[in-house]
Amino acid sequence: MGSNDNITDNDNDTCTNDYCISDEAYIDLIADYLTPRGWNLALIGIHATVFIGGIIGNSLVCAAVCRNYTMRSVTNYYIVNLAIADLMVIIICLPPTVLWDVTETWFLGNSFCKIIPYFQTVSVSVSILTLTFISIDRWYAICSPLKFKSTTQRARRNILITWIFSLIFDIPDLIVLQTAPAPHLRVKTIFYTQCTVSWSQQNERIFALIKFVLLYCGPLLFMTFTYCRIIRVLWKSRVPGHQVMRSTSLLAESTSVHENCASRLASRRKAAKMLIVVVLVFGLCYLPIYILIVLRQTIGLASNETNVTWSLMAHWLCYANSAINPVIYNFMSEKFRQEFRRSFRCSPKGSNDRRMHNYSPPYCSPLSRSQPYRNEPIELNFQTLQGTSEIIPLNMCLNRFR
Repeated sequence: MGSNDNITDNDNDTCTNDYCISDEAYIDLIADYLTPRGWNLALIGIHATVFIGGIIGNSLVCAAVCRNYTMRSVTNYYIVNLAIADLMVIIICLPPTVLWDVTETWFLGNSFCKIIPYFQTVSVSVSILTLTFISIDRWYAICSPLKFKSTTQRARRNILITWIFSLIFDIPDLIVLQTAPAPHLRVKTIFYTQCTVSWSQQNERIFALIKFVLLYCGPLLFMTFTYCRIIRVLWKSRVPGHQVMRSTSLLAESTSVHENCASRLASRRKAAKMLIVVVLVFGLCYLPIYILIVLRQTIGLASNETNVTWSLMAHWLCYANSAINPVIYNFMSEKFRQEFRRSFRCSPKGSNDRRMHNYSPPYCSPLSRSQPYRNEPIELNFQTLQGTSEIIPLNMCLNRFR
């Protein structure tokens, strides 16, 4: 009996797993345990839906602005930049993150361990900074129209700033992220390999807090302030600049002035509503993932099916945000809705109609470089209409604010 006990103890000392089975059999058990099933399969399916829908929707946004000259406004330049960032999130980050969450294993090696999380943070940073610049642009253009001139050149410069800042801000991830095998396994296997940081837990908590403040809380609080000011102005009877327009010689008939002011005000309200919805959706979609990050950095989360499911849901909301923006544009912007519909017309006749539609009648289309408007003052040149000046005739700019 004593000898049998000694044999058992010796066998346990030489085992590489809790079941005292061969490494191959133990690895098969791990693979079977990590195979997605049930609710995880459903989550993978809705991730696939977001992947396809996000690529199609954001590509349509870029195509709509690129091919329709009248849609190349300052706000739409920012929207295209937002769509590009969303495409990055969906294409680069969605598939690896789903695989990582489902299998609890990083399969893509050390190089991609650095690159993919890095570009995920870059794309999120570009998105939130783009929304912030949109709010700044609309705030000044609506609340202080006579002191601020918004131009596409300024928009392109701001877009460049967002990318430079985002690429620099997350450089620490390129340095400290690396793959690490599971510490609780004595058997050699890729399963449970993690993409983790090489610096201390304290440094990681500090960096996570900085991300939370600079890429979520701070911008959202600032945009809440700006859009509250915008709402206050747009939903008042008098808007800055309207009194100037009423007294200027550019607007001859009082009836026409009233109608144009009302139309422009209604159009701006629609645009403001759309942008506010975009910001609200962003804040709600990214809130769960930041809560998850905070919990991981503070109390820690066990590796079990429940937490894996919550992680999948939190990441899905982030990716759903990247796919839902084109849906918001479709429902809340007439111009985007028309361009989206035209994208599915493949006949030559449809193509000709599309080209014709891109140019509105002379009284509301941008000025030609070669031929100025007739019966209009010389001040209303191409450069003025390219911006969002508040004192130009309203009937020339209605399309820019829809």
